[in-house]
Amino acid sequence: MGKGAMDAAKRALAEGAEAVKTEAKSRCPVYRGRDKRVVPGALRDSIHCVKRGGGTSWRIVADAKAQDGTAYGKLVEFSPKINQPFLYPALDAERDAIKKNIVEAVKAALRREGR
Repeated sequence: MGKGAMDAAKRALAEGAEAVKTEAKSRCPVYRGRDKRVVPGALRDSIHCVKRGGGTSWRIVADAKAQDGTAYGKLVEFSPKINQPFLYPALDAERDAIKKNIVEAVKAALRREGR
């Protein structure tokens, strides 16, 4: 694959990561309890994208911490007691569109390169 096609794939992947981030924020529960260590909306506001491998892979992270320093994003996502996943459902909702956009971007770049 040429440089243009690789760059197009990376751009499409970055756009896909942003789409997953947006979807995760819309699905993220907002704390409404009485525990003063947790700021309402902090988990949602902590969701962000982290580029890895020069843009060939991305992580969507929810790294909010309670005021005592306890990270709780994984608890909300995976705890059977809380049972309010938001990251994996966001990825599942966007997966097909991301794949389609990457394929289209690479095909367009290859056509421009004359391949």
